[in-house]
Amino acid sequence: MKHLKIGTIGMLFIAMLFSVNTFAQRGNGYGNRQGNNNGQSSFCSNIPNLTADQQTKITNLRTAHWKQKQTNQNLLAVKNANLQTLRSTGDINAINKTIDEMSVIRTNMQKNREKHFQAIRSILNADQQVYFDNFNRGNGNCQGKGRGRGNGQGYGRGNGRCGGR
Repeated sequence: MKHLKIGTIGMLFIAMLFSVNTFAQRGNGYGNRQGNNNGQSSFCSNIPNLTADQQTKITNLRTAHWKQKQTNQNLLAVKNANLQTLRSTGDINAINKTIDEMSVIRTNMQKNREKHFQAIRSILNADQQVYFDNFNRGNGNCQGKGRGRGNGQGYGRGNGRCGGR
């Protein structure tokens, strides 16, 4: 009985040592999702030689774009909830209609995003446009700290286009 207690205590001690070491490791958790963009406070700060006027115009464009984007995301969420309800009824015509409506919303979101990027481009001079086009492409270039890929490195919003998604 005494050996069983000592063995159990020893095994618990070893398990605790391994668990402490495991907790010390950074895994697939959430990072700061800021990447090199330093979050919202330094919006478009990676574009060289931005004037205060350009920064103000870009910030105003971003705010308007985000308001419109939020409206579209809310509509999409409502349609998705409706789709979930329709799936339980089995009405394929209503399901297809809702899917088509969701497709229209997604298409509008993509068009609005590109319109937003072109509006930002129109504010920039030729050198800044080249930089914007070459270094601000995609959805973050997988450089931001977000969920996944170990050490908190994931598909965050790091080096993505400065105009937001």
